[in-house]
Amino acid sequence: MEKRENFEVPEEVAEWIGLKKSEFLSLLIGQIRPDDFSFEKYHLFDHLIPETIDRPDKIIENSKEDYPIRVYIKTYPGRENFHQVVLGMMLEDEKSKVFIPILVFVTKFDELIKEFGQGQVISGPLLN
Repeated sequence: MEKRENFEVPEEVAEWIGLKKSEFLSLLIGQIRPDDFSFEKYHLFDHLIPETIDRPDKIIENSKEDYPIRVYIKTYPGRENFHQVVLGMMLEDEKSKVFIPILVFVTKFDELIKEFGQGQVISGPLLN
């Protein structure tokens, strides 16, 4: 994905992003299991965000909102498999489309992925 510097987000879009972040965070808090990663550990996975966006296992888009919501999901295998989810919005300007992250989290559980991965699969395998 192309990276852009100096992109200005209009005030009404910034307000919408703030509302969506609160909504998604509430959903996450309500769904997270006690044996999953805690919020305090999410920052330990921030170095993986570019890879999750550039080489996701799946991309899902939901166009039912004021702005398209896009979810990038990547599973990282290892001693303990986990998924990273980067949820954001697509904003178009005169030059291109820009992805603006709203919420990033990691989880050990597929159920949480399904909760946030609703919409049309635009890349990656379909879930049955």
